[in-house]
Amino acid sequence: MTRFTKHALGTVVFALTSAAIVVAHAANITGHRAFYEMRMGQSDKNAVVQSVSGRSAFVLEKDCDGWRSAEDYMIEFGNGDGRTDRIISHFESWESDSGEQYSFDIAEKSSFQDDKNFSGYAEINANGGEAVFMLDGQSNIALPENTYFPMQHIRAIINKAGDGGKILAASVFAGAEPDDALLTTNTVIGGWQGGKADVELGALDGDGFWPIQIAFFKPSATEVEPEYEIHYWLQPNGVVRQYEINYGDFSIVAGLVTIETVDTPVCQ
Repeated sequence: MTRFTKHALGTVVFALTSAAIVVAHAANITGHRAFYEMRMGQSDKNAVVQSVSGRSAFVLEKDCDGWRSAEDYMIEFGNGDGRTDRIISHFESWESDSGEQYSFDIAEKSSFQDDKNFSGYAEINANGGEAVFMLDGQSNIALPENTYFPMQHIRAIINKAGDGGKILAASVFAGAEPDDALLTTNTVIGGWQGGKADVELGALDGDGFWPIQIAFFKPSATEVEPEYEIHYWLQPNGVVRQYEINYGDFSIVAGLVTIETVDTPVCQ
């Protein structure tokens, strides 16, 4: 279960957090609270993980200087021998409207490794930046120039999609443990898919979505195979209808169950 347990925190959170977009042609971006059910996607017969179930509660809120997102999720997964393990996690982040500042807090309990409870923050400018982790003391990593935080990354994806572009390569810092927080990405943007969602979206219905596929690699990677991939259906208003996290030998699918709007604050 190494690949799953190593990346479960960052990838699940990134798939939802990255749906927060603030761009000119996404003027209707809407704060919302969404609930997802998780299940097993595909699985190789020799994969360690043979079953998955879980749920996620995600909230995206605008404040006067940026966007806050938070996710609470519980995932249970089993192997072929009948053993079941569980992860319970809380991930909260904030990103400035300028895309230059980012902070995050992580709390995670699981049945197979030590509890995690730490925070961090990062700043970036045209010449690069730095991320600071409060994890068993302080740990710092340098961020290369042109590093994106999650929302800034999605700004670039949406701009590319709106212009008819299909490919975007970028370094992304999403927040996780130091070894996993900064990754290089290759994004493939599919053509616009019209149609209603399978669940009732009410005023949040975007009448369609872009299918997005993002492959994540270690910055020093020399292999063609990514660490993992995320496929998701992204509406222009920031709603993710469905996402799938693919670890190579198995995947987790999360489908939207219910959703509601979150009020925008009145700022001076």
